[in-house]
Amino acid sequence: MKTGFCKDTYCDASRIKIPVDSIGLNRGYAAFDFMKVVKSQPFYTERHLDRFFRTMSLLRIEIPFSREEVNSIIQELAQKNADNYYGLKFFAVPVETAGSEYFPSDLYITPVKIPVHPGEIFTQGISLMTKEYARFLPEAKSTNYMPSILWGNELKKYHAFEILYCFNQQVLETSRSNIFIVSKNHVYTPGTNVLKGITRSIVIDLLHEKQIPFTEKQVSTSELFAADEVFITGTTKEIMPVVKIDGKTIGNGKVGPVSTPLIEAYQKLIR
Repeated sequence: MKTGFCKDTYCDASRIKIPVDSIGLNRGYAAFDFMKVVKSQPFYTERHLDRFFRTMSLLRIEIPFSREEVNSIIQELAQKNADNYYGLKFFAVPVETAGSEYFPSDLYITPVKIPVHPGEIFTQGISLMTKEYARFLPEAKSTNYMPSILWGNELKKYHAFEILYCFNQQVLETSRSNIFIVSKNHVYTPGTNVLKGITRSIVIDLLHEKQIPFTEKQVSTSELFAADEVFITGTTKEIMPVVKIDGKTIGNGKVGPVSTPLIEAYQKLIR
């Protein structure tokens, strides 16, 4: 039995159900987060809590638990679930329309499997396909993933792994990841109008540790296609090198000398 948290109590995760009359389900309006548990230890808990509570603030969602109480729930779930490597999904789901400034909401946390990607992805790279799209309120991690679901059927058609959102010739983010480009050994990533992921923040730490030049800036689509290397970052994707976008080869079409040590350094954190 996997243990989760439902409203105010620990329970069998398979019994967690979200009411069909909730605002979260009826309007696709809920706060969401996803974190790893590695070797029975929650992974970068404070950064996830920062993002989860910021999302709730942006969406005007309020749960009956403090940050410290949610942290305690996470730690307890990590002890109750014996698996060595898995994810925890968080949902703050409004139960009724806002009678005041905030939507009163229920908290649900459930353990889930994390997909294990073939090793060749990290040594041979992946392909992306672009779509003209900018998310509404991008700094909030909500349950609204409609565009990626709608366009997901095109990925196989174009032999792509992920959808990359671009808007007005500016590179933003993929449907579930952040993007970095490397040009002349300098690393760049969009710093505005994106959801700033936890893995993204870890990669920035690694760049500083390795003294690799790094800048947050607007990245144009012309810079993207002219880059020497490209990689994406995310909780389930870790650091994935990108060798093609819209069928066009990036750099020399191989995983580059900047991406490789970052991939290795990150994998040491979770293995």
